[in-house]
Amino acid sequence: MVLRESVREILSEKKIRRDGLHVKHIARHVINQNRTLFSDEQELAYDAIKSRINQMLLYDANRKTGEFTRVKNPKTKKYRKGVYRLKSVRRRLS
Repeated sequence: MVLRESVREILSEKKIRRDGLHVKHIARHVINQNRTLFSDEQELAYDAIKSRINQMLLYDANRKTGEFTRVKNPKTKKYRKGVYRLKSVRRRLS
């Protein structure tokens, strides 16, 4: 399981790309994507996955060239706690 690719796939859906998604919901999606019906592997730990996703997203959001960003509340202009989305990339037509 490649965590960054799974998170990118989840956050690339149309509505989520615009509004963002909370870390706990992203972690639940990742666990559900990687679960098989008849698995001999042990169950993925939700708290461990959520912690790794949160660390990855927060680190990437603070980078200038990162692909994820935090979501701002339009009324208060402050960041929503634990909500992330993909950065919107504006391409120049040349």
